[in-house]
Amino acid sequence: MTPPLRQSRALAVLQTLILLAGASFFLVPIATTPGLVAALGGISVACLLSFRISSQLKVLNALGLSLGVVLLGLLLQKVLLSVALPFSPGFTLTVADVLSLGLVCVGGAFAVRLLAARVPGFAVLEFALVVGAVAHAFAAHRHERIHQPRVLSDFAWMNGVDPQTLLAGLGVAVVVLAALLLLRVRKGARAVLALALLLLFGVLALQLAPDRPVKKVDDNDLGLTKDDDKKDGENKDGKGDGKGDGKGGGGGKSNKPPDPVAIVLLQDELPDTPVLYFRQAVRSRLVGDKLEQDDTGKFDADVPIGFPTTATMKLPSPQAPGLHQTFDTSMFLLVDHAQLPGLGHPGELTLLENPDPRRFVTVYGVKSSLLTRPIERLFGRQSVPESWSEEERAHYTAVPNDPRYRELSDQLVREVDPRFVGDDVMKAFALKQYLEKKGFYSLKQKQLVGDAPTAEFLFGDMKGYCVHFAHAAVFLLRSQGIPARVALGYGVQTQRRGAGSAVLIYGQDAHAWPELYLEGVGWVTFDISPEASDEPVRPPMEQEMEVVFGELARKEPATQPLARALAIPWGRVSFGLLLAVVLLAYAIKLVRRLSGGSHVAVYRGVLDRLSDAGAVRHYGESRERHAARLARHAPSFERLTTAHLRLALRGADEKTKSEFDTLARATRAELRANTPWLLRARAFFNPIGWWFTR
Repeated sequence: MTPPLRQSRALAVLQTLILLAGASFFLVPIATTPGLVAALGGISVACLLSFRISSQLKVLNALGLSLGVVLLGLLLQKVLLSVALPFSPGFTLTVADVLSLGLVCVGGAFAVRLLAARVPGFAVLEFALVVGAVAHAFAAHRHERIHQPRVLSDFAWMNGVDPQTLLAGLGVAVVVLAALLLLRVRKGARAVLALALLLLFGVLALQLAPDRPVKKVDDNDLGLTKDDDKKDGENKDGKGDGKGDGKGGGGGKSNKPPDPVAIVLLQDELPDTPVLYFRQAVRSRLVGDKLEQDDTGKFDADVPIGFPTTATMKLPSPQAPGLHQTFDTSMFLLVDHAQLPGLGHPGELTLLENPDPRRFVTVYGVKSSLLTRPIERLFGRQSVPESWSEEERAHYTAVPNDPRYRELSDQLVREVDPRFVGDDVMKAFALKQYLEKKGFYSLKQKQLVGDAPTAEFLFGDMKGYCVHFAHAAVFLLRSQGIPARVALGYGVQTQRRGAGSAVLIYGQDAHAWPELYLEGVGWVTFDISPEASDEPVRPPMEQEMEVVFGELARKEPATQPLARALAIPWGRVSFGLLLAVVLLAYAIKLVRRLSGGSHVAVYRGVLDRLSDAGAVRHYGESRERHAARLARHAPSFERLTTAHLRLALRGADEKTKSEFDTLARATRAELRANTPWLLRARAFFNPIGWWFTR
């Protein structure tokens, strides 16, 4: 165990203030004002006692005393709250709060401070407590909740600053200040210099950090984001309705807040629709009992694969212009996606300038086609166009080798109104109605498993999630000769979003839905909305969060003083300052090494050489013991130390001074001769060895 080190008073005060700040961050939201004052007072008393008497106590005795004080505080609280006293309830609660928090903080802080002073490794505990307390205070900011906590967010917006930038800076400051708890130095000047260096390294680390950390996002197992290897899985509790547009995807049962994956800026007024569908990929190639993405390049040419290689990517669109309207949107992706999602049926994608690379992964504009006529008004249209080749017809109408699909669909379409017999749109509605009435939406089965997962779902208990319903609908439609495919992307319920022009997409909005083809129309979204479900209703969208992300996407040049200050290239400034500090350290090293004249300067130069090589004097170690320990590498150093102490205690005389100079030269020669070349090289390039000289 390390002997107690007498800290500088300035460092002790600074460390006390850091502990008080950490405790304040943690206690302000949960403690009463008297309790908070008592807690902070208790920590101050504990730090003072630790500074004054920790070296006079045995560690075990001190820990026992601390535990006794903590237990006393808890016992007094229990007694005050359980015994009838002739005071008002409010007064009794306040007294109990003051005594318990005050005594618990006295005992706990004294134990932590004592262990940090006596056992160096326990200084990490102080560091962790302070950082953890501050992190807990700002925990509401997680999962991209950039509008929380409101104190920080409101201040940032008022000054034209991204709250996350401010939070990152605050985090660096907290870590740097908390790191001072790890320092054990005697001189306050060194503590101040250490603080400056830590701040410098912190700012530099913040500036050199990657633009966006890679994070795992819950995209409902649909494989929409690049960090998810799974396919065809989803969490949702929304169910579709109206105009063939179900309510899309949704949340699942996780207690974790949903992760935003994209923010969309609407450039045009959209038609009234219950769901905004953002299609990303389609599955049309039959493989066994499932559909997979076609990789031949012959089909689904209207769906973008990969990212634009030029400024603009134009796609061949099968959507009829007379029945569709073009809408412009700007997509700001918050996480990497396997393919680019776009509203409705994207026809053109254009790369845009990224206003904030640290937040947005990709920014692009989309020109989309949306059907302006309700599908109920499309009766009488043929499904398979005459212009299609036989290969196209076979591709989009292929069904598994199971006669039950055709048998069930034939049975269902026979029940349609005789006036619409043979109408493909009416057939589609008959199949949709069956799935919605008989199906049961549940996330307990989240993947297509087995040799025939769709058949097991459709001809079994019909309990599944969006991918089951989409595959079942597509196979039933295809069995009636109606071209269909499964679309993957996001379905955002418009009733859950705000009234602004921004749309926030969450990972849990990931969804799968059927698309059918009608001649003279194009691909039509035809979502299935099961009436029965065991999933809870998703909470309302945080509209304030949607507004905040929209403002970030519309980022304008900084005009507020704080925003202009943060716009300074701090990374370059920090690098320049760091380089200056290194050069200054080398200059100090050179001056100390070459200083002559007094025996103090010469002896300090020898000690610096030893420090560069790692042979520093230990805490509590006398100069004589230090010299004796190094006698094997530098025999003259022991006599040099004796001469130095004689000059320091008895005063200078020519004989001793001459002997001292001779021993100094001999010691330097012995160090050069007995130190391995690799260690000498490290010592030569070490700019701060003198920092550790004692």
